[in-house]
Amino acid sequence: MRRALIACGGTGGHLSPGIALAEELAKREWESELLISGKQVDSRLVKKYHDLRYDAIPGSGLSARPRQFIRFSRDLLSGYRYCSRKIVETKPDVVVGFGGFISAPALLAGRRNGVPVAIHEANQVPGRVTRFVSRFADRIYLPEGVSIGSRRASRVSHVGMPVRSEFKRLSRSDAKATLGFDPMKKLLVVFGGSQGAESLNQWARESLDTLSAAGIQMLCLTGMQGESTNGADRSAAASGEARMVFQAFSDRMAETLSAADLAVSRAGAGSIAELARCRTPSFLVPYPLAADDHQRVNAKRLEESGGGLKVENSDLNTLLDRVVSLLGDDAGLGRMRACLETLDPSNPQSTMAADLERIISKRSS
Repeated sequence: MRRALIACGGTGGHLSPGIALAEELAKREWESELLISGKQVDSRLVKKYHDLRYDAIPGSGLSARPRQFIRFSRDLLSGYRYCSRKIVETKPDVVVGFGGFISAPALLAGRRNGVPVAIHEANQVPGRVTRFVSRFADRIYLPEGVSIGSRRASRVSHVGMPVRSEFKRLSRSDAKATLGFDPMKKLLVVFGGSQGAESLNQWARESLDTLSAAGIQMLCLTGMQGESTNGADRSAAASGEARMVFQAFSDRMAETLSAADLAVSRAGAGSIAELARCRTPSFLVPYPLAADDHQRVNAKRLEESGGGLKVENSDLNTLLDRVVSLLGDDAGLGRMRACLETLDPSNPQSTMAADLERIISKRSS
C-alpha cells in the first residue's frame, strides 16, 4: 500500500484541499496522514473525517518581529525533527504540502530523507513557502496562468484547487430551508474564511437594519475568535422582519454557500474555489495585510472572469448599497453564476493523485 504525508494545517484554506487529496488517495487504496497545526480551526474541521489519520506538529507563522521570529525558527526546527522521525518510522512514498508554515518542515524533512516532495499553491501569487520549496520539489502545482521561474517550468503542473467531496452544490431553496431561512427571501452570507474578519463582522452588524428593511436575510460567520453580538440570532418576526444570524463557525459550508444568493467574503483561494463550486456570486474584500497582497490578485482575477466583484477594505462604506442593488438584479446574479461555472475544475485532486503515482513509479524505476 502506498503512503502519503500531507502537510496542510494552519488555515481552512490549507487544510481543506489536503483533506480533498486524502479522500481521493483513499479511493486509490493509499494510506494518508494529515499533518496539521495545533490551532482550534484545524482540530475542529478534521474531526469530522473519522476515516482520516492526522497529527498536530509544531509550527508558527513567519514574522519580522524579533520575538515571533525566534518562535518561528524554534518551531521550524522542532517541526523538521518531528517530521524526520515520522518519515523514518512510517516510510511514506511522497510528502505533499499545501503551503503555509506547516508545509515547510515536512517538505524539508522529506527532501532530506530522499522522499519525493510536491507543493500545491492555490493563490495567484505563489507564497513564500512555495517559492522556497520550488527549488527542490519534484512537482509544483500552480493555478492556470501562474508561473514560478523558467528554470522550474519542467516541474510545474497546472491544476485547480481541490475541493472536499462533501462540497456538492444544492438547490438554493432547499439549502435555505435546511439552515432555517425563508426560501422565498434573498440570503446574504458574510464570512472571512476560517479566521474570520472583524471588519466584515462590523460591517454586517452595522448593516442589519437596512438589510432587514429590504427583506434580505443574513448569515454572518464571525470566525473562531469572533463575537456573536448584536443579536446573535434575530429571528424573523411576525411582521415579516428578515432573519439575521451571527455564529462563530459552520461545518456545513456546502449548504451555507448553496443557500446564499450573494456572499461577502475575503479573497482566499479556498473561499473562491468553494464559491465557484456552489455558484455563489460574491463581493470579495481582500485582506489588506495578506502576504504579497495575494488576496487582491485573487479577487482581481475573479472579477475579470465575471464571477465576482472586488471591494477594497477601505471602501466598505460603499458596499451596502451595492449589495442591496445586486440582490435585486436577478439577471445580473444569473450571469455571475454562469461565469462561476467556467471556473470550477472538474476534479483537481484526481489529476494530482494520478500525477503523484507517476512520480513515484518513475522514481522507483
